Amino acid sequence: MIYRELVEHDTNAFLDLKRIGLTANPEAFVASLDEDADDYPEKVRARIRDACIANGDIILGVFDPGLVGIISVTRDSKLKRYHKALLHGMFVKPEYRGKGVGKDLFEKVLNMAKEIPGLEEIHLIVNIKNKNACDLYQKFGFKIVWEEKHALKLDARYVDAYHMTLNLLEEN
Repeated sequence: MIYRELVEHDTNAFLDLKRIGLTANPEAFVASLDEDADDYPEKVRARIRDACIANGDIILGVFDPGLVGIISVTRDSKLKRYHKALLHGMFVKPEYRGKGVGKDLFEKVLNMAKEIPGLEEIHLIVNIKNKNACDLYQKFGFKIVWEEKHALKLDARYVDAYHMTLNLLEEN
């Protein structure tokens, strides 16, 4: 398996994997397929093209040989929150789960994020019922900061979420 940052020609594979994730696990993402505007593919293409550690935007994928997992870290663009980033969009195809792929993907993106100049905190939001993800994040030092009831609503069903933070200044 190859872990690498996505490049512009990976855009269609990224969009296809996102569709799989949103269809298979809609409770794991704030996004939904219904909300994508017509120009969304071009916006994704531009974001992937411009993403790099120096810009505070990392989009990492794992390939076998096609794209089977993705994760992103995006620095907050507001000046007063520039020391923070959001880890989001983590998805691994179901047939690759339980084999360490998600753990490796997570570890690699965290190591890359630590290279973002001036970054002090990484935040994420996770479905409380996703025990595997919660356990993984805590193994890497993320702490639950607060619990949000009814974070998402899918039809008549609510999803509660943990907001978790990794303080990079407290590491080691």
